Amino acid sequence: MKQALFIVLILDVFFVSGQKKCTLKLESTTSNLQSTGIVELSVTNAGNKKVKINKDFSPYRMQLIKITESSPNVGNKINYTADVDCFKDCIKSTVRLKPGQTFTYTIPVKETIQYTQLLNEHTYSFHLFFDLIDLTSENCSVYGLKDDEIIYRKVNHE
Repeated sequence: MKQALFIVLILDVFFVSGQKKCTLKLESTTSNLQSTGIVELSVTNAGNKKVKINKDFSPYRMQLIKITESSPNVGNKINYTADVDCFKDCIKSTVRLKPGQTFTYTIPVKETIQYTQLLNEHTYSFHLFFDLIDLTSENCSVYGLKDDEIIYRKVNHE
């Protein structure tokens, strides 16, 4: 009887400790993109344990993909993506998110790799791709990003 109780307690410890999951919910906001040139990426800890995430998100990790010119050269496509590697310790300073806590990155679109390919005063449609490889060193499941088409007219954002 004591052995059976001991085995049940051991299994219970493994089961309870195995329940702590790292889950991150990501949402991007482009509502102020045209006026400010900023994309916001919000990371919410949807799991039940604290998670360390990178304090900074490099604009090179956000890429504009499926770029199509809407005006004046309708249909002109720009296929320019890059594989950005990190050669040093990519996760330098971190922020610890408690369960339910949110951290928001502000990413200037003018600092992305593809921005230089866009012409001033031209309108483009594109999708955003976030390279999340350096977001956290923990093995987290990630959900919530939508693949929405964005319409943007390139202007100077000072």
